Amino acid sequence: MNKNKAEELDLEQEAPQEQMSLDDSRRVKVLSPGMLVFKRFIRNKLAVVGIFILVVMFLFSFLGPTFSPYDRDKVFKVEVQESGDYASGKINTSPRFYGNLSAAAQTGVLHEIGTTSIMGSYVLRPNQEFNFDADGQQYTIRVLNASPTEPSCAIYGMQHIATVRMGNLKFYDPSVVDSDMLDVIRQHAESKSEATEITYNDMTISVIIGKVDTKYFIPSDQPVALSTYNIYTNLNGKVTALQSDPDFMGDLSKAVMSGLTEVQDVNGKLYTVVGAEDGTRKLVDASGEELFLIQRDLHYSLVDNPDVSVSEGADSTVSFKETIDSENEFISAMDTALRNDEHSFTYDGKTYSLDEMETEIRVLDSDNNLVLEVANKFLPAPTPYEEYKENLYFLFELESAISSGQVLFMYNDDRFTMSREGSDFIVSGPQGYEILLASDIAYGANNVGTDLTVDFVKKLMGAIRNQEEKFSFVNEYGEYVSAEMNVNNGNCYVRTMQTKELINSREGTSSEHVLGTDIFGMDVLTRLMYGGRVSLLVGFVVVFFEIILGVLVGGFSGYFGGVTDTILMRVVELFNCIPFYPMLLILGSVLDAQRASSTSRLLLTMVILGVLSWTGVARIVRGQILSLREQDFMVATESTGIRTSRRIFKHLIPNVMPLLIVEATQSLGSIILTEATLGYLGLGVKYPMVSWGSIVNQATDMQVMSTAWWIWIPAGLLILTTVLGFNFVGDGLRDAFDPKMKR
Repeated sequence: MNKNKAEELDLEQEAPQEQMSLDDSRRVKVLSPGMLVFKRFIRNKLAVVGIFILVVMFLFSFLGPTFSPYDRDKVFKVEVQESGDYASGKINTSPRFYGNLSAAAQTGVLHEIGTTSIMGSYVLRPNQEFNFDADGQQYTIRVLNASPTEPSCAIYGMQHIATVRMGNLKFYDPSVVDSDMLDVIRQHAESKSEATEITYNDMTISVIIGKVDTKYFIPSDQPVALSTYNIYTNLNGKVTALQSDPDFMGDLSKAVMSGLTEVQDVNGKLYTVVGAEDGTRKLVDASGEELFLIQRDLHYSLVDNPDVSVSEGADSTVSFKETIDSENEFISAMDTALRNDEHSFTYDGKTYSLDEMETEIRVLDSDNNLVLEVANKFLPAPTPYEEYKENLYFLFELESAISSGQVLFMYNDDRFTMSREGSDFIVSGPQGYEILLASDIAYGANNVGTDLTVDFVKKLMGAIRNQEEKFSFVNEYGEYVSAEMNVNNGNCYVRTMQTKELINSREGTSSEHVLGTDIFGMDVLTRLMYGGRVSLLVGFVVVFFEIILGVLVGGFSGYFGGVTDTILMRVVELFNCIPFYPMLLILGSVLDAQRASSTSRLLLTMVILGVLSWTGVARIVRGQILSLREQDFMVATESTGIRTSRRIFKHLIPNVMPLLIVEATQSLGSIILTEATLGYLGLGVKYPMVSWGSIVNQATDMQVMSTAWWIWIPAGLLILTTVLGFNFVGDGLRDAFDPKMKR
């Protein structure tokens, strides 16, 4: 047995060995360099975590906005009821002038009347007269109402009757000057007398002698101005009672909004809404007399203007009216939908919905944002006496009647009656209805476009005199409104509850806004998604730019050496001497001054960061190439005659690439931090663009930092997590490319 086994062993040794093929599974497998680096990389758990973080961030930033229900720049607004200024009033403490009277003459009136003041009260007599000169003319003040606190006066001037120039008669008023008076004037002019007064038939003629002209005046029979403490308000007696009835005005508003043409008052009296040729509507009574003018009031909301790029925090909203091509066509499309009982209409390719309420119509866009409110404003129809409150001679007769206590007075052969309500006076016209209110209370609306109703004016006057803090009135839309009045230094300020559309800023987390809204009323989560795009884009573009520039400069410097190396390294040192953040601050200020667009600003920011960041890469590449160019394989390439560019980019750069990959990965995190720092300083991207840094910039407001954590903490966490991810990946790549690693 032993002999046989020995023979078998000898035969096996003498037999030829079996040759294995290259793909034989029994061969020892040797990993490629790339696979070896990959296996080393995935063994690093932190590197794998970094890859996972970056994948999540990229999906969040580039895919997340697709699933967001909101746009990047959508501003959310909310309607709130809050107290706002409506009007103001005060008891008039200074006289008002009606008529044509210069400022110097008005000052003269105040001075003459003021000379009688004792302890703040005037000491005057009815029909007392004062004379004074102003602007080269003589005036006479005649007291009408001798009230010690609110006197009224008529101011009489001098009527110009003739002018003599260089001894020749140039002008005279034939309605006043007869032939005998004309002879007296000529005699005075020819005598070259210095007298400033001449007499003719018991009439005193005043003379003003100038260098060229000599002018002659006589006292005027009619006042040229009126001084009074009263304020005049037009009344339309036929509608005053209707306007102060909130039930009737409410019914009228609903009837007009629903298209009805008839409405009844509490007494069953029928009124009709008729259309005019100019498109307006009017309310008339059974006799056809106009009572109210019905005007459509269009209130456009503020919307974002996509065509305007302004710095973040500035007002970038415009009226919706400015965003449509033709207001008439838009309103016509809306009216057509209303007539056809439709709840939406299309204009310029966009669909708008209609929300019809009892007293107004609301127009909403496709995002359910309010863009237009349509209401009906009811203004009293004008009367033939509308201009009387500015008619000097009518007011003179009125003030004369008030001062004398008369109930009746005449003007233009018409008889007017006057009644007193406390300190106020109401004037009724020849037909017997009220036309004018005279009161010493001044008032005015706080907002342009607000028409104060007579009902409000009367309620305001009563509240001021009775020192009431609250009262109610009917406004120009027929709505019953409650008001509060505050008194400050004699001024009475009326505030009402008003519906205002405000930006829904700093709203907390909710089902609609998972991370709330920021200070501009935008959804924070959506802004974080779009901000991630910008921050990551800036990081990759800047790193790509600095790698390309650093490889070119470092490669040529390290390979050629000598003078080329010296020149290029001095350029690198020159760039290293540039102060990084001060330069960014200067450039950011220049961009602000030039009002650069958000896109241009983003591109310039990336270029600036790349230009100021490439020198480190150039030094690393130069050092590696200085070491590699002396290796045997480079000597071989030179001896075989391979051209220089091929030696650098085919043989040297690939050997430097692992180090560049590590450097680029670690630089990404620092670039994102730099961009975030610029955003925090207000020098980064501007509205409407957004980055994580510009979001964190909102925390510069102490109130935001202390009360609105959802605005800045998520952005800060995203920056922190992304930078950690890049650092983990960079560390993993550094270890994986290290040939000394044993794993």
